[in-house]
Amino acid sequence: MAFNIADFSSKVNEHGVAKNNLFFATITTPTGIAGAMKDNKIVQSGDLKFFCRSVTLPEFDIATTDYQPSGFGSPTRRPQGMNFPILPAVFMVDSNFGVMKFFHRWAQSIVQYDRSQGSNGSVNNTLPFEMGYKSEYATTMTVHVYSYASESIKYKYEFRGLYPTNVGSVSEAWENNAEVMTLPVGFTYDSLTVSGATSPVVLDRESGVNGLLSWFSTINTVAQAIKGIKRPRNIQDAINEITNISTIVNSFK
Repeated sequence: MAFNIADFSSKVNEHGVAKNNLFFATITTPTGIAGAMKDNKIVQSGDLKFFCRSVTLPEFDIATTDYQPSGFGSPTRRPQGMNFPILPAVFMVDSNFGVMKFFHRWAQSIVQYDRSQGSNGSVNNTLPFEMGYKSEYATTMTVHVYSYASESIKYKYEFRGLYPTNVGSVSEAWENNAEVMTLPVGFTYDSLTVSGATSPVVLDRESGVNGLLSWFSTINTVAQAIKGIKRPRNIQDAINEITNISTIVNSFK
């Protein structure tokens, strides 16, 4: 079939294309710094989402290992897990430096880096270079990507167990009069949920345990049956061996 530019243009116009500038990102304030953010207007108002200038949504990096079915020759690759890369984002800094205060205080709740008061200087009972509790500094970040065709159509990335691993540097220069101050931040996270994937369901823990116990019971039954198989010496022995073999077969039905 020959390529037809009219058909190509028609189909692209029919379905439309997504734009990469229609998004905003929301961050739930970590519980460990909620008290310190009471006077931070940009956090309290929820306006932080308007200051996320860019975010690079992560690739789906499936970890693989080489496998040689015959022990030699060209290997095939088998999946063995999923890697979650760092999530980089850039935030504009507001005139009251609320954005900068938020991320610097957040980083301090992870590792108390301020030793200006010596080794006994405490912030929320955390001494210099002591680590905070993950339950208090890890949170959720959601990136909403909207369609150019309709605001009701959106794609969502949700990052859980998220916290910054790098609050980047800020470049200051007298000649940068027309530039907006920005703060790069790199996040790590424990799990990722996207709109296009199937939502998992919670399995019945008890049925799972029972299923495992049932499987072990089956293996034990088979082992006992195999152990009992021996050369028949008479008709009765032959009948017993047939029974053992039937037990093995029925165990896997």
